[in-house]
Amino acid sequence: MGIGKQRSKISDRNSHRNFARQRLSFAFILVLLLMAGPALAWGDQTYSMEAIKLKVSARLPQSMVDALSPAGVRVIGDSDGAKTAICEIFWAARGIAVQESTPGATKLLYGNVKPGTFLGVIHFLITKRYVRDYRTQMLKPGYYTMRYIGMPEAVEAGGFDFVMLSPLSADRTPSQIPPLDELVRRGRLASRTRRPLAMSLVEVDTDQKFPSLITDDEGTCVLQVKLHLKSAKSKKSDTPQEVSLALIVVTSIPEDLGD
Repeated sequence: MGIGKQRSKISDRNSHRNFARQRLSFAFILVLLLMAGPALAWGDQTYSMEAIKLKVSARLPQSMVDALSPAGVRVIGDSDGAKTAICEIFWAARGIAVQESTPGATKLLYGNVKPGTFLGVIHFLITKRYVRDYRTQMLKPGYYTMRYIGMPEAVEAGGFDFVMLSPLSADRTPSQIPPLDELVRRGRLASRTRRPLAMSLVEVDTDQKFPSLITDDEGTCVLQVKLHLKSAKSKKSDTPQEVSLALIVVTSIPEDLGD
């Protein structure tokens, strides 16, 4: 074998190792991020949702509105009769990108969804604490894009399907799927820390209707929806396929961490 071929093989092996190390590094960061299922944190409340219509605004340009379904939902918190709008969610209008089965995908709840695919936009209406197992974090009200990430490397630590949040100003092209390092960079812009901001995806409760808002005994509130899938080889005659998705939108604040 010539020296050139040997160098090429060594270079390929090094590139593969560097890529693998990068994936594991991101997995470690994201596992730490998701251990407590970061989501909007409130105290002892009940939650409901209402249907809303998408509107163009100074903060939500027409180009983004065109990529979203016009029908959205608003999540509302109710504490002793005082109702507060918490967030609004609008899902992608053009279908969710899917992928062929990949190694490790079976370990994920949503392994058929292509990593980085645009899921929609969430509009946080108020500022409340986001709780981790070891820290708290403030999130500025505003519009954030949501993109799917699955980390099979993190399966033993739990919390390996999630939605990465990016400030709308940093994610203006929904149809493009950014690489993982770019998603992490945008997630850090959203959190304003070195840990990117994300929301946990959990297993769907098939006994519930769609869409639905489910609150458990601990105050964790999960929004369940069905989204259309799109395939790279889809045909007009094909029956539209759907994916059921469950997103944690609210978690309770432990009493010793309350406002």
